[in-house]
Amino acid sequence: MNQRYATFAAFLAIALLLGGSQLSVLAQTITTVTTTTTSAGVVPVRPVANPCPRFAAGSVIHQPPALFSQNGVLSVKFSYQTTTDSVGRQLFCYMTPDGLEDPTLHVKPGDTLNITVTNNTPASPVQEPFNAPNCGDTSMTGSSMNIHYHGTNTSPACGGDNVVKALINSGSTFQYSLQFPANEPPGLYWYHPHVHGLAEAALLGGATGALVVDGMENVQPAVSGLRHRVIVMRDQRQLNGLGEGPGNCGVDVPFQDISVNYIPIDSHQDASGNVTFTPAVLHMENGETQFWRVTNSTSDSILDLQVMYDGVPQTMQVVAIDAVPVNSQDGTQPGTLIPVTRFRMPTPGRVEFLVKAPASTVKVAQLVTNNVNTGPQGDCDPSRPIFNIKLMGYAPADNDEPLADDAVGNYSGLNTSLQRFAGLGNAPIAHTRTLQFSEVQPTQFFITVVGQPRVLFDNNNPPSVIAKQGTVEKWIVQNIAQENHEFHFHQIHFKILSQDNFQINGNPPAPAINGQYLDMVEVPFWDNAKNPNGPFPQVQMLMDFRGPDIGDFVYHCHILSHEDLGMMAIIRVTP
Repeated sequence: MNQRYATFAAFLAIALLLGGSQLSVLAQTITTVTTTTTSAGVVPVRPVANPCPRFAAGSVIHQPPALFSQNGVLSVKFSYQTTTDSVGRQLFCYMTPDGLEDPTLHVKPGDTLNITVTNNTPASPVQEPFNAPNCGDTSMTGSSMNIHYHGTNTSPACGGDNVVKALINSGSTFQYSLQFPANEPPGLYWYHPHVHGLAEAALLGGATGALVVDGMENVQPAVSGLRHRVIVMRDQRQLNGLGEGPGNCGVDVPFQDISVNYIPIDSHQDASGNVTFTPAVLHMENGETQFWRVTNSTSDSILDLQVMYDGVPQTMQVVAIDAVPVNSQDGTQPGTLIPVTRFRMPTPGRVEFLVKAPASTVKVAQLVTNNVNTGPQGDCDPSRPIFNIKLMGYAPADNDEPLADDAVGNYSGLNTSLQRFAGLGNAPIAHTRTLQFSEVQPTQFFITVVGQPRVLFDNNNPPSVIAKQGTVEKWIVQNIAQENHEFHFHQIHFKILSQDNFQINGNPPAPAINGQYLDMVEVPFWDNAKNPNGPFPQVQMLMDFRGPDIGDFVYHCHILSHEDLGMMAIIRVTP
């Protein structure tokens, strides 16, 4: 709940409370405690005027701006910036020199993504030194940032997808170079800042963008030539200081408001206490099937998606989950689609599915998120509309979408080589480990290997787990807390074997994920009143360390108010 912010509010207080000339003067007085990592010959990316633009409530959803690799390379320049919106919420964003905000980055398997980023946010005091070896600056400040390439199976080495030791402080410039594996599954990934203690604020400020590995049409031909919609769900601090509803709140004031492609769906409360929301608008043609690529790029908000036509749930044909085409890694190709009428989206989950447009006789067509029971100590994630679907043509005069990113490619031949995780289910298991989510409310959150002491995360901690490259491990992740937690693993994917003890603790298992390859899974709350001695809700999974990634990376709860308060640990994969 809101009191969780207490332990790290100091990181943000200066930036939130001071503005304009005061903040500028403050920055000048504390530059001596920051260092610059700008390499010789690297030109810093200059700040962009009027950063982090936002749309009005009820706007039409447009495709985010997009950048595409050419000849195997995508090179991008980012200025990381901050501002405030019209109601005083702090915003963050990655801006390109020509003014694109958090563009979708399109690459192909085997491509290289080069990013030069300059942190152009105001400087702030040092909060914590990082022990060597370091990647970038050596001390975390209240304005440090970096970039995590969520879900990608790329290297955690310095200059790659490193969040354990990568820091970019105010005024510093850093260069990333990510080599995507030749067998990286096509699908939807995303990128965002990932500095421990500051991650929640950065995502609430909106500093996230989509990343697409192209080629889905040759792994799942059902999407061939379809119009695709990149739908980025974010959350933001609630407006007007409304009081949050309880953990199982139905229709009530949410813990965080949400937005879709930067269109706010803010909560409002009328004189009678009713909570209302203004949905965005999405266009479809009559009879059209679209390919929706949805990322839950929120900091704290769990989503439970349904497409509703006049109150009737519609079938969504699931193509991919967490950037892996479903049923695609073992067996006959292409994999079969999974029909569902709702899909549970934990924070940072992604789902890609086919949706058929409503008939012209349908009066109300919507994408909604349903109420999520997050437990007696959980947050309020109530039912609310996300957007209304409006039937409309796409003549060029509509200027509805940029044509360069309007559709996926046409099928040109089945690509059966992109089976990165093939054979995982039959591989020998090197180790079995049990981990537990636990809490000491309101400010201490843990993820612990059973048998080890509970330790809050610190970037200087030694690894909690040491695994060997080339092996497969079985992990059992349990939740012994009275609220939901979201298990995310960097650098690799895992195969879901089972969701155990969910219903006895008041939660149905998530649909469509058993047997699939994810980088993210939800473990719901333990009902300690009904089951004081357990059993605990748990997920069993196979961890795939057979890829090339070695080094230190992390696993954690991706409700970022939990991660910022300690619910993260380091794993070391040795050669």
